[in-house]
Amino acid sequence: MASLDAILWGAATLAYGLGDYLTTVLGVRMAGVQEGNPIVRLISGGDPGPGSFAVLKLVSVALFFAAYWILRPGFTRLVVPAALTLLGTVVTVRNVRIIRRRS
Repeated sequence: MASLDAILWGAATLAYGLGDYLTTVLGVRMAGVQEGNPIVRLISGGDPGPGSFAVLKLVSVALFFAAYWILRPGFTRLVVPAALTLLGTVVTVRNVRIIRRRS
């Protein structure tokens, strides 16, 4: 994996994996916020607990990583972790704003 790939996957892990995970669990547990993703609510049977949400996060990251490996090396391949980083950043910031409003 080239260094740019590693940087993008590191950013994706921090933003999508850790940032969204922590702010979602904190919001659901502490601030009484409901999970906004209907697919996550459906799979987890309501608001996800820390364990079930961790499993969902790991599975989704694994699927994105599989898509990354299927693509040929080049710009298109880099879009996968870049998009995941963008998505993770957006939902983490959104979660933080919702938690602040509820606190």
